[in-house]
Amino acid sequence: MVARLGAHLLTGSGYGVMAAAADGFVAVKDRAGWSIGVVPREPDGPLDMPNRAVDGRPYPNPSVEIAIFTPLPPRVADWRNVPARNHINVFTADAIVGLPGGVGTRNELDMAAAYRDESARSREERRTVLVGPIEEFAPEHRALFVHAETIAAAERHLSRVLAARGFPLRPEVGERAAS
Repeated sequence: MVARLGAHLLTGSGYGVMAAAADGFVAVKDRAGWSIGVVPREPDGPLDMPNRAVDGRPYPNPSVEIAIFTPLPPRVADWRNVPARNHINVFTADAIVGLPGGVGTRNELDMAAAYRDESARSREERRTVLVGPIEEFAPEHRALFVHAETIAAAERHLSRVLAARGFPLRPEVGERAAS
């Protein structure tokens, strides 16, 4: 969906949902965007040591085309006062697609709630979209963000949001979004 919109994909460059999203993104032929991954440091390692997955695989995952290395850890307990990689993801994105995930996904959605002024926007203007079974998301996220029942619904919403922000959409997206 993100590739069809003509946008870049920004992830935390890890595995699981992040790798699946990046794999799907780079598999789209003739896409306009890049798969970008923000690479955190190993939480207890030196500033220049990239994080590793639980099974030892190094970041970034193989589907990241542009890796942005940062000395920040993946996430921190006191995220309101201590910076982490997830801050870069949340502050950089024009729109956020939240998929069912683990503690990192929840942390990014908490940050989006705190920093992106979603409650000040009408529902049609909100830039964070939850995709997947609604019960997979915390009640506070369900109340604040837009939930899309289908990928097509998420794509229609995001195409409107991105167009309102001046993002040049691919012509075929506008045609699909109108149907």
